[in-house]
Amino acid sequence: MYQLSFLNAGLLFFAAATVLPLLIWLLAKKKPRRIIFSSLRFIIQSQEHEKKRSKITNILLLVLRMLIILLLVLAIARPMLATPSLRDSGKHPPTALAIILDNSYSMDYVEDRQSRLEKAINAIERINDKATADDRLILITRDEAFNALHSQIYAGEIPPESLKSISLCHNLMDWPETFTFAEARLAEAQMPNREIYLLSDLINENIEHHSPYPVALIPISETDPRQNLSLSQARVLPQIVDRAREQRIEFNLTNHGSLPRDEVLVQVVVNDIKVGERFVSIAARQSVKESIGFELRGEGWQSGYIEVRDEYLSADNRSYFAFEYYQKPRVAVIGDSPLPPQLSSILRVFGGAEPQRIEPSAINLQILDDYRILIFYPFNTLSPRHKELFAAMDERGVGSLICPGPLLGNEAKAWLEKRFSLKLGDYTRETTNIDFISPHHQASAMISDKNLRFRQIGPHWQASNAASVLISAAGKALAVNAENSALWLWNLAADSAFFADPAFAVYAYRQLSGLLNADVPFSELKVGDSISATAVELPNGSLLELANPVYKANEPGIYTKNPGSSKAVKLAINIGYTDSDPNPGNVPKTFTKLDENFEEKIFMARMGRDLWKTLLILALILMLTEIALIKYLEFKSLQQGDPK
Repeated sequence: MYQLSFLNAGLLFFAAATVLPLLIWLLAKKKPRRIIFSSLRFIIQSQEHEKKRSKITNILLLVLRMLIILLLVLAIARPMLATPSLRDSGKHPPTALAIILDNSYSMDYVEDRQSRLEKAINAIERINDKATADDRLILITRDEAFNALHSQIYAGEIPPESLKSISLCHNLMDWPETFTFAEARLAEAQMPNREIYLLSDLINENIEHHSPYPVALIPISETDPRQNLSLSQARVLPQIVDRAREQRIEFNLTNHGSLPRDEVLVQVVVNDIKVGERFVSIAARQSVKESIGFELRGEGWQSGYIEVRDEYLSADNRSYFAFEYYQKPRVAVIGDSPLPPQLSSILRVFGGAEPQRIEPSAINLQILDDYRILIFYPFNTLSPRHKELFAAMDERGVGSLICPGPLLGNEAKAWLEKRFSLKLGDYTRETTNIDFISPHHQASAMISDKNLRFRQIGPHWQASNAASVLISAAGKALAVNAENSALWLWNLAADSAFFADPAFAVYAYRQLSGLLNADVPFSELKVGDSISATAVELPNGSLLELANPVYKANEPGIYTKNPGSSKAVKLAINIGYTDSDPNPGNVPKTFTKLDENFEEKIFMARMGRDLWKTLLILALILMLTEIALIKYLEFKSLQQGDPK
């Protein structure tokens, strides 16, 4: 069975130019010159003789020119003629291969003392051994940065230097983007036979892509089920009763495997020093929440990680954390009313002493040099001093907690609406129940999964359309976050049951801890999130000066934002843990699944025999034939004495 295909089928459009010689011949015929004779007999004889001689010649030249144009267009379009005899050949024809390597962290799973990523690299080396100097090989991973440097079109083999540069990637290209990139590289190779080979363990990967080229899946491992432990969500527990140097880090330990794990070692490292450890036992397919205590050795920024010892998959064994610790952070309250007991007790525990009271009329910028957090209670009016102070706080990154009273002025109300991106309604004295606590904010995440004993909240301002809601009731926001400020819309002076719940104390403490440094994002950061800074110190210690003050985190670890400045902060970046639970994925049915002896079945695409050289030779022969015919006619005309 014969089949004709074209590598550059889009260029066949230019085949329409074949009719140009015909159009020129039809539209540009010469009119015979008018000559007056005494008799018409000679004219009639001349016309009949001329027609007989030139009709066949002109048609032949016209056909030659049309064929030349058609052959040139077909040669540029690269026709391929597939025949059954091609598949009987023992040698493969020159082929372009795109090798797509999945370097997600599930490929770090170790079995038989070798990770799946290492097995995939070995498979690529076996493909190199099978390739010849006439083949073109392209290595593509799901790491965009790697592809920019190494996904070139190589002759004969993938260079060993490129294979050594392969590493796990946590900020992955999606599969359609990866396949589209591979197909574009194959098109650049301009070869008749083109194939795509996929190396992946397919953990949590559901690929839905239909490629114009044949795609084959090379197996990496058949191990099932996988055994894996992951450690996530390392959080600093608040010290509410006794603000000592001892801290506790809470974490989640998950057993994703089918076997129980006994006496698993978990350790905590702070500022590159191991400060605590414990052994944890966990049943199969279970998750437990544990904590480890340790003693801090100084104030300021503390950063580190909690790690579980698991040799199967190490990429999800760590959870990073960072926090700022001051035993007695200085807090000031700006307002002209006595503090309610629930706010006063929280501030005493947090700051270690009674907070300093400052009258609104005494506001000045010197306050920002003396205090770490400012509490505005009650916030009823917005004076020029307030505006100047808030502008300076925003510039310096000083946190503020705003608690409006029941007598909120119109200007202050409009300012709050703009600052917190919400719409303030009326002040209500009705009691309602809290029905939402955000699990994504560091201030509220610790109480989001708790069954509150007391959910009732009394008098409060009703707010809607808020951008960042931490706590709400009946669809109305009660606690809101924005930039370096927090807004509490409940009346702290009222007797609300929620204030007696232990969750309120935990939430308030966490809220104040987050406001210690307003440059720290409230939500947990993951790989792929952006860091706004003028400079960033990466987990490996290298320093980046940023022309564009936004950096996209590409790996987990501890980052330092604006190092060496007064606004320097530590940021913990963790992975998404999507591949920790080993759910098998799927590929389209059009993909060919190979076995361990895949070398015998690669280089099998046969798009056909490339005909462009043959077509160019034919076009050249026709051009020479045309030239020879024209020269022959000229010579014959001279022999006959024809002046033409």
